[in-house]
Amino acid sequence: MGGMTPLLLSLILASPPAADVLGTRVVDVDGACHRLGGPEGAAPTVLVFLGPECPISQRFSSRLNELAEEARELGMVFFGIVSEPHTSGAEAREYRDTFELGFPILFDASGDLAHVLEPERVPEAFLVGTEGTLYRGRIDDRFAAVGKLRPRIDSHDLLEAMRTVASGEAPAVKATEAVGCIFESWTPRPAAPGGGPKVTYTRDIAPMLAANCLECHREGDVAPFELGSYEDVKRRAHMIAEVCESGYMPPWNAERGYGHFRDERGLSRPQIARLRRWVEEGAERGDPEELLPAPAAPETRWRLGEPDFIVSMPVDYEIPAEGEDIYRYFHVPSELTENRPVVAVDFRPGDPAVVHHCLAYLDPSGNAKKLEDADPEPGFALFGTRAVSGDADFLRRGAIAGWAPGKQPYRYPEGLAMELPGGVDFVLEVHYHLTGKPTSDRSELAFYFADQPVERYVEGLVIGTEQIDIAPGDGAYGRRVWMELPSDVELIQVTPHMHYLGREVEAYAELPDGTQEPLIRIDDWDFRWQDTYVYREPVRLPEGTILEAFFRFDNSAENPFNPSDPPARVKEGWQTTDEMCLFYFTVVPRRDEDRGALQLASFQSFLRPSDP
Repeated sequence: MGGMTPLLLSLILASPPAADVLGTRVVDVDGACHRLGGPEGAAPTVLVFLGPECPISQRFSSRLNELAEEARELGMVFFGIVSEPHTSGAEAREYRDTFELGFPILFDASGDLAHVLEPERVPEAFLVGTEGTLYRGRIDDRFAAVGKLRPRIDSHDLLEAMRTVASGEAPAVKATEAVGCIFESWTPRPAAPGGGPKVTYTRDIAPMLAANCLECHREGDVAPFELGSYEDVKRRAHMIAEVCESGYMPPWNAERGYGHFRDERGLSRPQIARLRRWVEEGAERGDPEELLPAPAAPETRWRLGEPDFIVSMPVDYEIPAEGEDIYRYFHVPSELTENRPVVAVDFRPGDPAVVHHCLAYLDPSGNAKKLEDADPEPGFALFGTRAVSGDADFLRRGAIAGWAPGKQPYRYPEGLAMELPGGVDFVLEVHYHLTGKPTSDRSELAFYFADQPVERYVEGLVIGTEQIDIAPGDGAYGRRVWMELPSDVELIQVTPHMHYLGREVEAYAELPDGTQEPLIRIDDWDFRWQDTYVYREPVRLPEGTILEAFFRFDNSAENPFNPSDPPARVKEGWQTTDEMCLFYFTVVPRRDEDRGALQLASFQSFLRPSDP
């Protein structure tokens, strides 16, 4: 890349390039996976590009440790980055250990972060937030130029930017010119026969899979095979490239950029191109010395530590080797005697190989117990039965928690909680996909109670319609549902719901001033991959906002998921051959006394005619 030109510097000083990297999954030099922005993918994040052999990078080691501690106190995330084509992971670890760096050092094995952030020097710091790059440049002014150390430090540029952002303001100085060693371009990487960098498993592919795939593709987890070794990956190399190119894997159905969510899964276009190139050039192993350590196994049974309260399936549910997917509901009597504030929820599948997803509901009516008593098997079924909507009224209230493969436990922001009522039964909806081997499952749901005062409680809303009547062959049947917010809220998460005829869903908020806030869009609905989508930051919506959702169904013979052949007339109901049209929202009311009005406005969405 060379030195920074005056023109480039002037452009950077005017406005740092926007870098939407928060939520990106990366690995450090020890092979551990991290998410930029922290567990929720939204915290302001400091990224410092470092050169293990650069004396200026080395000179800043103690200061960087101090800044990392300051970042933690400010609620920020702090990473170093080694991103050099001729530096191995082992060399990066040795640098970390030699200079006693006390913060994670990311190994940007193939330059993915470097291509987005475009550093010019090492060390060079980037402070990024949900709106992009907030500051880039030097750490402080201790070097006047390369080889010229000043006798004093007058400008603590990175620290000032961090403190300003932590106070809720934008830095007055958005960019400075970093002084350090030139950041080495990726062009000198050993060339492949077709030109360009040579791609190997140890250097390029293994870190990519560790960050994005091993969470599910490991021993005993939900994916059908492991991807933890070169042999595992090579024998499936062509198939891996195909499903990544198609977008089927890693699984993520929501359109990117139409709403910003935590835990977004997916590979970038350069990563997919690199994977394809590796396959086409023979899937070379590469230098074994470049392979990062295997990710450490989880230390605890629960990812957030020991929970305060556990809801467990009452029995081991036997799952056959062959047959159709199973949707089963399990009634669990409550052992709570009083209301408790919940700040986090986690889920643990009994057999991760067969549990596709789980949704948890509250049932104050007691109907779930009646449905279970009437079913000769453990639990009860709704899909494939003639249950009427009143029997399963817990579904209308919306799920209080959900899990799907790769989903991390979610902790509400400080001061917020979900009120978990005492004396109310639980219902666990579990979707099982069969693997060809009989097994059993007893999944569990964990709750964590608040140990600090709760300022506000979240509220679940649902809008939808039962006015569904889809004629055979209708490939573009549409429904529109909406509600007007009677008070100010912050939107935390959304969950759309349809069955097999669902094809598309879109929701947005129309603000009182007429502007539209995109909430979520799914252009290729897949009933088998339902998810709860949590926003990286709460979406603030004022009183008078219209929450509007559009659904499209395809009852034609061209829909490969149509359960009827030939297509049959479909109406609202609980069978797999019926359809549903629901949209769940989790919001934080500005005032606790607004919760009743919000529920009434939600209920009214079902009473009005549904437009096509």
